[in-house]
Amino acid sequence: MRIVPGRWNAEVIAMVAVLVVAGAELLLLVLATPRQRPVISGVLLGSAAAVLVVFGEAWHVLRRRGRRGRRSRRPRPSDEAWFSAETLEGFPADGIRRWLAGPDAPDPNRFYAAWVLATHGRDVRWIVRHLDLPEEAVRLLVEAAREYGGAGG
Repeated sequence: MRIVPGRWNAEVIAMVAVLVVAGAELLLLVLATPRQRPVISGVLLGSAAAVLVVFGEAWHVLRRRGRRGRRSRRPRPSDEAWFSAETLEGFPADGIRRWLAGPDAPDPNRFYAAWVLATHGRDVRWIVRHLDLPEEAVRLLVEAAREYGGAGG
């Protein structure tokens, strides 16, 4: 089981830095002579404050960056947006109908996806390999997309 994340973010690095500094401070304080302890304690208190300021600034920057990212994200389109009337304009439904009949027929959405890919320039082999559709049906879609004005190939 893996405990440490695959990617260390700034918060984890800052936390490790705070722990290392705190450990070093305690070690120095234990090893110091009684006469040196007030001076070392003051230096350690100052370094702890500096580490706290750096950690706070890093946390603030990350939060600000996170908020900015959330605002700029647009909601993902729903399934209907992918296969709207505009995207399916020119789709050869009559030519594909024979592959949609039968108990082992592919999902019509895969043919719609193949149509969208064909209108965006994907070739027959690529669509067959990625959508697992009959080559003859995909060839029909690519040719129809080319005739319709897409970049099919």
